Amino acid sequence: MTKNPWLFSSKDFFKPYHLEKLTYHEWILVFTLVSLTALGPLAIDMYLPAFPKIASDLHTEINKVQISLSTFLGGLAIGQLFWGPISDKYGSKKPIIICLSIFILSSIAIIFVKEIEIMWGYRFLQAFGSSGGVVIARSIVNKRFDKDQTLKIFSILAVIGGIAPIIAPVLGNIVLKYFDWPQVFTTMALFATLSIGMTVFCLQEDYNNRIPHLNISGIISNYLKLFKNKIFITYTIIGSISFSCLMLYISNSPVLVMEKGGLTSTQFSFVFMINSCGLMLGSYLTSTVLRKILTPQNIIQLGTSVQIIMAALLWLGIEMNWNIYIQLIPLFFFVMPLGLLFPTTTTLALAPFKAESGIASALFGASQLLFTFITSILLNSLNDGSMNIVAIALLVCALLSFCITKQSKV
Repeated sequence: MTKNPWLFSSKDFFKPYHLEKLTYHEWILVFTLVSLTALGPLAIDMYLPAFPKIASDLHTEINKVQISLSTFLGGLAIGQLFWGPISDKYGSKKPIIICLSIFILSSIAIIFVKEIEIMWGYRFLQAFGSSGGVVIARSIVNKRFDKDQTLKIFSILAVIGGIAPIIAPVLGNIVLKYFDWPQVFTTMALFATLSIGMTVFCLQEDYNNRIPHLNISGIISNYLKLFKNKIFITYTIIGSISFSCLMLYISNSPVLVMEKGGLTSTQFSFVFMINSCGLMLGSYLTSTVLRKILTPQNIIQLGTSVQIIMAALLWLGIEMNWNIYIQLIPLFFFVMPLGLLFPTTTTLALAPFKAESGIASALFGASQLLFTFITSILLNSLNDGSMNIVAIALLVCALLSFCITKQSKV
């Protein structure tokens, strides 16, 4: 009988993985995980161009449509805390199918909404479903690869997954050109269906790293275990700070580039694309060159050192009112090191936990969103509309990450 090339055997999964060159089966696994991790960014960014039309059709204001983005982020945080323990107990495959089915059903339900408040609820469910793919994908990498291998795979996921935020608004615009806004959510559902198909045919269940007797008290105990682990706390904090820097950049770059810098929306899209490519370049360098010549801790020190210098230059440029094109240079080199920090902090934070990988991945992801929320609240309370405060916030975040890394003995 001819072997189905799309199916993995246990030998494919648990044989030693080569660092320098991924095999055919390894690439299939990576692309399956990419489809899971990319679903969240697609669901966040793909419908952004449709905001005015959604507001018009639902007879509401755009700011109320924007609330649907906030409910999505809330569902993303809460969902990760739920799906992490579920994957530890029941494995990866079935939970992925269930969570993506929730995403598909809620996406289809949004097509028929008549009130914006109902959309908020369905967007929460969408995020709750997509969060499972994100947290379980991280868990799979941590369970099936050793520390050096996870750094390479997380870097690859960051490179390929970084494309999603770039193409999502473009894809949304293409859909809107030929169809109406409900079809944007139809496209999301189709993408999730493709992810289910890849999971069914390409993902072999790992029965060696499950906790079948995990219960509520065990889940709480495992979460408390994470809080007591210095390695996990250290690199979760640094990873959370890095994620908040990315969100600060995304939310404030339109003001810096267009409102303050005077560039057009088309020019901003080009700038955003270049910076996203810079982030992917950082991830690529981490997976190829840096991991061979530096320890993960030194990679973090390198990334945060560059960020400190670039944030200071950006602050100086804003204070002295440099030309926007000059200000974009330190901005690019601030964003690029995030490609070093994301895979490295994820690898180091999750490495001590194999059996509890789902719970560790869940708390790691939820902490990123919580820290970003706190940072945004603090910045909004201090910001007077100028970009100086944003540059100072980026500098403080980089300094904090660097100091934590230097003081850490783990």
